[in-house]
Amino acid sequence: MVEFNTDILIIGGGSAGVSATFAAASTGSKVILVEGLSYLGGIATSAEVGTICGLYKFSQSDTTEYVTNGFAKDFADELSKLSETKALHNNKGLHYLPYNTEAYKKLCFDLLQQKNINILFNSTVEKVESSDQFIQFVILKTETGTVKVNCKSIIDCSGNSCISQLANLPVITSNSYQAAAQVFTISGIPEITEDALNFLVMKELQKAIHQKHLEENFNRIYLVQGSLKNNTASFKLGIPISVTYHDSNLDTLRDTAIEIINQFVDYFSTNIDFFKNMSLQSIAPKVGIRVGVRSLGKYLLTVEDVLSCRKFDSAIANCSWPIEEWTQDKHVQIKYFAFDDFYQIPADCLISNTIHNLFFAGKNISATDEAIASARVMGICLQTGYAAGLLAANQSVEIPLINTIRAIQTKHFFA
Repeated sequence: MVEFNTDILIIGGGSAGVSATFAAASTGSKVILVEGLSYLGGIATSAEVGTICGLYKFSQSDTTEYVTNGFAKDFADELSKLSETKALHNNKGLHYLPYNTEAYKKLCFDLLQQKNINILFNSTVEKVESSDQFIQFVILKTETGTVKVNCKSIIDCSGNSCISQLANLPVITSNSYQAAAQVFTISGIPEITEDALNFLVMKELQKAIHQKHLEENFNRIYLVQGSLKNNTASFKLGIPISVTYHDSNLDTLRDTAIEIINQFVDYFSTNIDFFKNMSLQSIAPKVGIRVGVRSLGKYLLTVEDVLSCRKFDSAIANCSWPIEEWTQDKHVQIKYFAFDDFYQIPADCLISNTIHNLFFAGKNISATDEAIASARVMGICLQTGYAAGLLAANQSVEIPLINTIRAIQTKHFFA
């Protein structure tokens, strides 16, 4: 068995994992990143989500303003340049950044190349060994065989709290998880504005459903905002199958989505003259799973914290996205907080309440169902990932927690 020693081991190369890796490596710590796919970005790239949310002020102003500074802002600014996009907003006051998937992959890889990070692609965690409230090592299944990694600290950015689950630690589960989504891209769209395209697709879908040509679940298809370019556009399908995490559930979700997408394209190209040249260009490689199992931290973020825009002395992230819950029986339920305000996430949401050297970031921070329905978006994952990277790295060299928190606030919060 191959054996590695590292200061910080990070699980998951999505938005949170890349941010955590960059932050930890910036302190001089030795870092190993484990990613299950052959590229970085997590659901941002594998599920082709298409927009970064949660970084901008919730405001009715036409001017988009960040609510955070530092790494997350720099990441978004560079992604905007690479994607040749700019932030957009809707009539509800939500601001977001459309991006190009390949640009996202490139930016993530380039950032970690700067730090000469050892990335173990196509690798998964098989076993976690802990004693005396410390994780001692993990066993990985990699492309070349089994690997043992000894680490001082570990950061779980897997999106489903794989470390806590494998170590039999307390976790937060849901009675029902948010509906999954499948993104797909259509080509052959005639010249049209994005608003007009969105309206036309919605109108034709409702008409087809009313006339019994398509089933009711086809009303779960939405245009991805900011995706219309060069006669192609991306759409998001809310999959009408419950997320259970049971065996074969992901396969069932994927198969169902592909069937609906093909029916959609066939119906529109055959029956609607405007879309006669429509064809299916691609389907995102992965189903978009919005929420999974969360790790239990020293603090549990609540719906009251989000909606009241609560601020914390130990804050490590400024967050400006509403509670957005996609359910099976309804399209989406959104709960907003006050305009021109934001809530914060405290450091204790990223720190295990049972294991001294375990941290987490991204979609598996310590939060209730409703709170994670806001905190799961990529702009917030970038922030919690970066914070977790600094918290873990600094703890490994015995820098006091409060010093790390103050350093994050100084660099990443506006004065």
